[in-house]
Amino acid sequence: MSDLSYLLSNNLTRVPGVSQAVAVSVDGLLLARTDGLNRAAAERLAAVAAGLRSLLNGAARDFGAGGVQGTIVDLASGYLLLTALSGGASLLTLVTREADLAFVTEELHRFADQVGDQLTPGFHTTLVGAGRR
Repeated sequence: MSDLSYLLSNNLTRVPGVSQAVAVSVDGLLLARTDGLNRAAAERLAAVAAGLRSLLNGAARDFGAGGVQGTIVDLASGYLLLTALSGGASLLTLVTREADLAFVTEELHRFADQVGDQLTPGFHTTLVGAGRR
């Protein structure tokens, strides 16, 4: 597990209501995942996050509304939160229905501020080179 995955797990899974999360680079590469999320699922979720953000950014441009800052997807048993980060990276987080979404969102932004400079394609290259992805 990479240091970034450790930080993601350590910081986000302690937030009440957060189940799982992935950090994704602008080009859809998995940068980090929380404990308990297997690699294959995390890779699929990374692709979902990048695609969702790209589609929403396209719609926002067509509406003249600027870039996507985040979105909430309402699921039968919870929510998916997509949070835009620096350099085009994203966090995709699964949250329970009982979660305080305002608090969770605040914690996601705090995490992003803490590690934002590591969420770049260049960081992904470093992880792959070190065998720590």
